[in-house]
Amino acid sequence: MDLDSKQRVLLAIYTEYQKDIPTMEDITAEALELDIEVFGIAVEKLINEQMINASPKVVERRGLSKQRIEDVNLHGVMMSAKGLEYVEQKLSIDQTLSNKEKVDKVMESAGNWGWEQIKDIGTKVLAEMAIKAVGI
Repeated sequence: MDLDSKQRVLLAIYTEYQKDIPTMEDITAEALELDIEVFGIAVEKLINEQMINASPKVVERRGLSKQRIEDVNLHGVMMSAKGLEYVEQKLSIDQTLSNKEKVDKVMESAGNWGWEQIKDIGTKVLAEMAIKAVGI
């Protein structure tokens, strides 16, 4: 399965969402190895399609005609019910799985697709979950 940029951004947000306290601002164009313009437009589409809940101000545009994307900050972004349902249906993730099991499933799928960036995000999320579980 080939993922387009919008699906990559959504999967990254979904993975981060599984943490007790998500830090969505860690999801960046650089982390996903996407051009800032591509990343910003993907985020705008996800907002427009109600896959994520976010302020339209998440994407900052500059220039005379406000066409150039200058910055994207996902602080405060959350998955919507529609976005959760889409990802879980697309990846055949049982809604009753634990958050850790859901991240494992995303990482397994990403490995099958050869998408290293989401595996990196998933590994970081799992490490943070483990640290929180042992109370460090």
